[in-house]
Amino acid sequence: MIPAADLLGTMLGTLFLTLGLAAGAAAAVRSARQDRTLLWFGVFTFLYGLRLIVRSHLVQAVVSLPKRACDTTADVITYVILVAAALLASAALGGGRRGYLRYLWMIDLAGAATAIAWDVAAGRTGAAMPLNRVLVVGNIVAAVVSVALDTRRHTWTRDGWIVLSGAAVFAAVAVVQNVRHDLLGPVDTEPLAMLLLMACVGYVVVSRVFQTERRVAAVGRELETARQIQRSILPKHPPAVHGLSIATHYDSMAEVAGDFYDFVVTPSGQLGVLVADVSGHGVPAALVASMVKIALAVQDEIADPGLVLTRMNRALCGRFELAYVTATFALIDPRARTLTYAAAGHPAPLLVRADGHVDSLDERGMVLGFLPDAPYASATVHDLRAGDRLVFYTDGITEASRTDGEFFGDRQFHEALTIGLSQPADRFLAALIDRARRWTGADFADDVTVVVVDCVPLPLAQQGVS
Repeated sequence: MIPAADLLGTMLGTLFLTLGLAAGAAAAVRSARQDRTLLWFGVFTFLYGLRLIVRSHLVQAVVSLPKRACDTTADVITYVILVAAALLASAALGGGRRGYLRYLWMIDLAGAATAIAWDVAAGRTGAAMPLNRVLVVGNIVAAVVSVALDTRRHTWTRDGWIVLSGAAVFAAVAVVQNVRHDLLGPVDTEPLAMLLLMACVGYVVVSRVFQTERRVAAVGRELETARQIQRSILPKHPPAVHGLSIATHYDSMAEVAGDFYDFVVTPSGQLGVLVADVSGHGVPAALVASMVKIALAVQDEIADPGLVLTRMNRALCGRFELAYVTATFALIDPRARTLTYAAAGHPAPLLVRADGHVDSLDERGMVLGFLPDAPYASATVHDLRAGDRLVFYTDGITEASRTDGEFFGDRQFHEALTIGLSQPADRFLAALIDRARRWTGADFADDVTVVVVDCVPLPLAQQGVS
């Protein structure tokens, strides 16, 4: 019949071994590589569990291990485990600030080597246990002094006190076991104290997991609110302008994006189109995009797109750091059939003629937000005709890439423009986005904005009016 104490030791050993491996695996994938607490916790727990298993008579009987080999292995682990314990204490209690903890593991390493050599010289296992007991007590005293000094410097958190309480019980039992082994009776109570410590650590870990989930949920709600706010500053639908047919597509890679577009319709029926792209992604880019919205909204005159960008640039300069904005602003007059445009480091708008010829409207200027006195010039196209198509876009569409790294690129983009020329603006735009998605085989890796403006015949009442 298997003794209950031996069965319990085997079960606890297996548990600690598993926890040690899990902690070590978690430490290997953590991004905060400077904090080694989890790593040394895993090593210490693994060695503690391994020692319990090696000492188990049940395990020895099942795997037919010689008792002497098992005893030798258990004693070597007993000597070496102090090194892991000292490294754990140094990482958890801030050994970098207190030299005696930082170097304690070196003393334990020297002690382990001495103890192993002692056993070899004596010709029997466990001969150096008196030295090991002194080192155990010394380590615990050093940790207690460290905690006392830390308590004077700052207040421990609730989680810290929970772990310290479990560690204090384990340390007290370890001291008693080493100084007066028979004081707590014939049963080895140290593994039970270790189980209590693991329970305390587990409670703190689970508690922090739930706290993290609550924080993540809160951040998710805030991002959803930010997404709704950003959507609210975008046009809800394209404006209705005689002589023009307008379609838009806006796709953000995250909850909020740095792409932005807007329309301005003048009392005389002209259409102003702004397409902008803020460097970066996420909330910072979205905040800058909202500033671009405001910079356009305060323009009291949009007849000269170059002047519009000049004023926007002055308004944005000095408002943000480590970011920039590319933009295109165009003013389309459907009755005069003219297009006046200016650009600030943005991909050139494309004019697709009714006969399929594609013109790149390349009038580049400095990106917005760098130089307050940067000039922006306007250029004009005087011969827009019914059937012509204007395409404004951000580089997210042309830089959409396949798994092999090849971009959708200008060639694919221009092919889609000419193939879809006979389609209405909305159907053409849907086909273009579908083609780009099929090219990538997945979602876009960048924000994507495309604005299509088709020149269509004017109502009879407005034909010939200029």
